[in-house]
Amino acid sequence: MSLNTAENEVKVLVTGFGPFQNITNNPSWEIASRLSSTLPKDSTIKLIVHPTPAISAYHAILDYMPKLIQEHDPDIILSIGLDQGRDYFAVEQSAQKEGYHEIPDRHRKVFTRAENKKLFCKAPDTLRSSLDLKSAVVRWRSEVGGMRLPLKACEEGNRAAKGKMKGWKEVDVRLSDEVGNFTCGFIYYVGLLEKEKRGKGDVVFLHVPWLEGDEEIGVGVKVTEKLIGALVESWRGQRS
Repeated sequence: MSLNTAENEVKVLVTGFGPFQNITNNPSWEIASRLSSTLPKDSTIKLIVHPTPAISAYHAILDYMPKLIQEHDPDIILSIGLDQGRDYFAVEQSAQKEGYHEIPDRHRKVFTRAENKKLFCKAPDTLRSSLDLKSAVVRWRSEVGGMRLPLKACEEGNRAAKGKMKGWKEVDVRLSDEVGNFTCGFIYYVGLLEKEKRGKGDVVFLHVPWLEGDEEIGVGVKVTEKLIGALVESWRGQRS
């Protein structure tokens, strides 16, 4: 690696979730685990994927995320999660501190209000990504133009879908602010909080629709690569 390349290198830490509820092969992890070590066409963007997925459990996340950030000191963090109720890819803008006492996780536990008060203390009620997500999503949408998914996956968006493929649909990517108060919101909040302790909250959460099989996951990988490229361009632009 040349000195110039090293100076321009951007480290992006990517996480995905493992099994939860009735989901055995979580597409968020299937996508993350298939990413290359560098972004195609830009070797200065280094992708770091931990060899094991994030566990969909609050207390496991509290241990998992700070250790990853400490170990890798990434410039940007991209956490990926599944939303079976959506037929599109969505970049989430913010995460809430409260609400994780309501839904039991994979270990049938919640993050109690007492734990929240003790561990998060005076942290803000809402944490937002410090990246310019609006411009990044505009760029991302342009980059995925022409990509398609089987219509079944796009319209029905869950593993129970059956029947023959009826065609294809353009990949749909959006800006959102509904990460929720389950483990997706929790890992986003923890990531933002930890990253802000080290500078700025250059953290992003991506919700993906239900995807299965090599073809659909392959599209998911390409969509995610395009998002990472757009995020890095935004990150570099904010520092120029």
